[in-house]
Amino acid sequence: MSNIENPFEISKGKHVMLLYDKDEARTEAAAHWINKGLENEQLCIYASVYAFDQLHISNMENLFAKIENYQSHIDNNNLQIINFRPYYESALRGNLLPFENLKANLEKLLHDRIVQGKGDKIIVFADAACCLCENKSFDESEILEKWWQDVHDEWLNNSYHITVICPHPNLILGQNKFDSKSKISKLHDLTMDLNEYDLNQLRTSFGQKNAMRILIVESEPDLMTLYAEYLSALDLDVIIASDGNECLSVLKVNDFDIIILDMHLSGIIEASDVAKEIYRIKPNQRIVLTTTNPLNRTSDKIDSLRVNKEDILVKPFMLSSLLEAIKRK
Repeated sequence: MSNIENPFEISKGKHVMLLYDKDEARTEAAAHWINKGLENEQLCIYASVYAFDQLHISNMENLFAKIENYQSHIDNNNLQIINFRPYYESALRGNLLPFENLKANLEKLLHDRIVQGKGDKIIVFADAACCLCENKSFDESEILEKWWQDVHDEWLNNSYHITVICPHPNLILGQNKFDSKSKISKLHDLTMDLNEYDLNQLRTSFGQKNAMRILIVESEPDLMTLYAEYLSALDLDVIIASDGNECLSVLKVNDFDIIILDMHLSGIIEASDVAKEIYRIKPNQRIVLTTTNPLNRTSDKIDSLRVNKEDILVKPFMLSSLLEAIKRK
């Protein structure tokens, strides 16, 4: 294991062996790298044997859902999905010519991006060697990883910043009596075992910079904690205010996508007056109201506000209903 402060932050070319036990952890790490790369205007390539495999469509959809603005990046050619099955099948036969063609294509893509002023870095998440291990074709996997490492060294010498991340199934490698894990690890300049990292923390640290920002205005401590923990676990950037004064103070120095405002706040300022002041400060601010009043007996105070009926949640409500309201445009 390479001892660096944050191995998830890879700015220049690396050849990474990514050890994982569960598909979800692998997906989480892949989504993190892709999102970070896209954020930094890098070209990101997801080259998977399962990219267009109907048996693994749910895993692929899970990954795509975790990538920020997925379709937009696909349309703008900032993100490419490559069907790696023909490459895998070729490597299984000992033929690495398709990978040589891929190498040439990556170098051309990098050159073209530099000329166009789009940046000088590419991230490739490639799982052909992983699938060879899953198929117990350990020798073929070692041969492929040796090829990747030689290419990586060549790229470094030519100042090509292309990072290649190769996932490998920890448990399967560990069961191989010929110690393929150690052999394959030595064919990388960085080995990461996802068991050694808190992926929830990884997800949150990324989300705090890029996720939807939400201000929760709620006086009840238990509900404050419940909302905050639930929404933070979904990668949303959450700030809490316990009364109207605190809400308005926070709002004057921060921008929020949504404010979740309870209509039964404690404190000097009533919630309806808080809502009116929010609209005065930021006329286009979206507010989701929570209340104990049934919709068919909604108070005149709520009716006087410019809040859509679908953005009023009557307590008690399911947290999933809160999430639906947040996602609603």
